[in-house]
Amino acid sequence: MTLDLTKAAVEDLRSIRNYTFETWGEHQEAAYLKAMWARFREIQGNPARFRRRDDLFPGCRIAAEGRHVILFRENGEVLEIVRILHSAMDFKRHLPPS
Repeated sequence: MTLDLTKAAVEDLRSIRNYTFETWGEHQEAAYLKAMWARFREIQGNPARFRRRDDLFPGCRIAAEGRHVILFRENGEVLEIVRILHSAMDFKRHLPPS
């Protein structure tokens, strides 16, 4: 299964990286991003094991990593990471219209 990040998800990662670096330093930034990419690989290996959230968008599943939630869906042989949002955020407010 191929991994694909939307433009919004890439921007989310940049924001997470910048905030973590500025707040906690280079070591924590590297550790957090390493954990995030490990979670992406775990999702790739078995996306069906993660909780469905069709109320957010069709086919949506979620996986937590640290203080963030990865919103993703399967699209054929592609695993699409749609957003990576802080767990305290209103997810629906940060999703594009279907």
